[in-house]
Amino acid sequence: MAFDDFFVLDEKTKKKIKDYGELSAKVNAFFHEYVKEYHIPTSFEYTLGNGNLVFSSTETFPVYIKILNTSNKNISKIFSLAKNTPLQVPVLENYLSADSNYQLNEHHIISFNILPLADFKMMGRIATKVNVILKSFFERRNLLLSELSCTFGRCGEKVVLLGQFSPHQIKLLPKDEPGNGFELSTPSSIKKYLELFQESVQH
Repeated sequence: MAFDDFFVLDEKTKKKIKDYGELSAKVNAFFHEYVKEYHIPTSFEYTLGNGNLVFSSTETFPVYIKILNTSNKNISKIFSLAKNTPLQVPVLENYLSADSNYQLNEHHIISFNILPLADFKMMGRIATKVNVILKSFFERRNLLLSELSCTFGRCGEKVVLLGQFSPHQIKLLPKDEPGNGFELSTPSSIKKYLELFQESVQH
């Protein structure tokens, strides 16, 4: 798998950052290896000499899980919370990969035969554990893991984590001042944000 140099801010906006693809590959490889140490099943195998990543042959599930550890715009509005308020427990939101505007629950999974219910539940268990592992990792670096999305698939008979660990898919906040967040409107501010990941994978 190769990674491009585009840092995606939202569905309509992305910025081209020099060498971002190379950093994304390193960060993805690092965190796949890191969660493996905690017995998380992943499809990642190794990194090629050219920096591309190799994953085992996997049947990709049409559902992904978004994990929220702080209030996003919608939650803040609905529940009258300040921006990026830390949540007492993480909120897991399930989405169709083909339509990120439509949330799913177990009833959708069963009614529309999207995937076996046991696999759907296993996705939730793995995502919850990955969140705990990475929250602790970043807290030790004085950072708060605000948001993370996890994709999954089947490798043989096993449900495995596919990703995603690119910096634009992991939302971090300053641990002591989560309400402020990091500025990501310009290439220079994005590069500064990326330094947080560069420093993390080097330690």
